[in-house]
Amino acid sequence: MMDGLRQAKHQAFLVSKKLRRTGAAAALRDADRRGARREEKHPFTYTEGMFPHTFLCRPDPEGVQQEEVPAVRWVIWLGGPPPPRRARSLQALREQAGVDVRVVAGPEDVLVEGQPFHAAYGDLHVVHRSDYLRAYALHHHGGAYLDVKPQTAPVRELIDTMNDDPDAWVMGYREVTSAYVPDLPHSLGAHLRAHYRAVLGTSAFICRPRSQFTTEWMRELHARLDFLQEPLREADASGCDPYGAPAGYPIRWTEILGDITQPLSLKHQSHLRFSDRLRPQLEDYR
Repeated sequence: MMDGLRQAKHQAFLVSKKLRRTGAAAALRDADRRGARREEKHPFTYTEGMFPHTFLCRPDPEGVQQEEVPAVRWVIWLGGPPPPRRARSLQALREQAGVDVRVVAGPEDVLVEGQPFHAAYGDLHVVHRSDYLRAYALHHHGGAYLDVKPQTAPVRELIDTMNDDPDAWVMGYREVTSAYVPDLPHSLGAHLRAHYRAVLGTSAFICRPRSQFTTEWMRELHARLDFLQEPLREADASGCDPYGAPAGYPIRWTEILGDITQPLSLKHQSHLRFSDRLRPQLEDYR
């Protein structure tokens, strides 16, 4: 009898947990729909000094030049052979017409003379090495970057659209849910959640090389790695499981990608261009 009661209690707990999750997901969808409608009617506007004590308030970089977006598509795959779904996605990316498809397997595939990688690169988790490589390639070379996920975007057409628009620094897809923006403190985090449709998703970018956007991206990325260099060396995550990290690993999952590019999206709204044609399949892609 006691076993039966315990089993019934456990089943009740599982049902309650599922209902809570279902209710939370429904509440999130409703909040996102309301946020998307607000964004459409009242688009976000950035004002100088809006987010004090954040990297967005650092002085603008000097010597930024306006350059064309090259017809290059960057694909990053680090490690061994990809699983079947990823392999099919990788092959489809390689077959994209009208662009020079460059598959990056390590630093040597993107390295520019006189622009060394940060000394902490080798101690990064493999996912964060990929984050670093995409930032480096898009800043120093420019072009399109897309995750190895099912994707059929007409990249050459979108690159040509960028080059016809001198005020466009970066193109990407609008973030799909407030659940995907970084959980940052104070007003910056609140604005990212409220205006998630005003920020770039992190799985695809087309960038003008050495624009102010990518210059600030690289500057903040290196500043964070300067601070984390010694803890990264101690954590020793360079050879760990791609979907895990040592307990002492000091970098949060989004800390050197979305935590930088999405706040920059708010700051540089007038120089962003959105195309949901760049949005890849974001679920069930492994």
